[in-house]
Amino acid sequence: MNLDDLLGLARDAAQAGARTAAFWRSNAHRLLIEEKAGPDDLVSQADRETEQAIRAVLAQHRPNDTVLGEEDGTTEGRTGVRWIIDPIDGTTNYLYGRPDWAVSVAAADAHEGRLLAGVVIEPALGLLTEARTGTHTTTNGTPTAALTQHDLVRALVELNLGRPEQRPLAGPMVSALLPRVRDLRRGGSAAAALAQVATGRVDALWAPGLQPWDCAAGVLLVQQAGGTVGDLAGPTPGTWPRSGDVLAAPAALWNPLQALLAPVYPNTPARCANRSLPMA
Repeated sequence: MNLDDLLGLARDAAQAGARTAAFWRSNAHRLLIEEKAGPDDLVSQADRETEQAIRAVLAQHRPNDTVLGEEDGTTEGRTGVRWIIDPIDGTTNYLYGRPDWAVSVAAADAHEGRLLAGVVIEPALGLLTEARTGTHTTTNGTPTAALTQHDLVRALVELNLGRPEQRPLAGPMVSALLPRVRDLRRGGSAAAALAQVATGRVDALWAPGLQPWDCAAGVLLVQQAGGTVGDLAGPTPGTWPRSGDVLAAPAALWNPLQALLAPVYPNTPARCANRSLPMA
């Protein structure tokens, strides 16, 4: 398979999704909004139509690939490529008119889970960050700067609070990190946060409890920018952590952050995660 072609298609699909999402953002008063698992888990007509726009581009050019999307689940294919898409990551931000939301499209090896290409668009900021295996991450066509932050006390760390069962650990987690880093942020979009790590707009991300669509593209962006991604069991080069617990940072910060976080999450599934199989 041609990785440049996959990246180009990921870009085209993400841009189609971003156009649909932007249309609905400007017509937000017409949106139908629903709660999925609870009041903090929202979905709207914009999410569904954005995913449909992305899938339409992928189907036009590679109709036999597998596609995994947040809203419409899995469409099985018969090639070696699986697309992993999040139409609007950060739906609550999107619906409130906040800028931290993103459209995320990744291509992965359907059998091994190895990431091949990824695009994250932050429409509210006019930023398109992309990478494929073997090339350096770019934003709006410009290669990102090297991830050189090595001083933990000067690190700005983005956070996610995790799955419901992980949320009670948020207080101890903040207590472990806050005295030892520059500051903490919680933007509300894992895809946007990973793009921010890759581009140096934040120094690290700790985001437990993610699904593949939340992080697949963003993980590749960080890795191809020279950063390290994994969970508390260790780095996962070339793919995302199967546990869904994502720690992303420049190489010099990764181990110190892991050492601070591991005692807070002693029973994390990351300890026994099976890294040999792609996450469905």
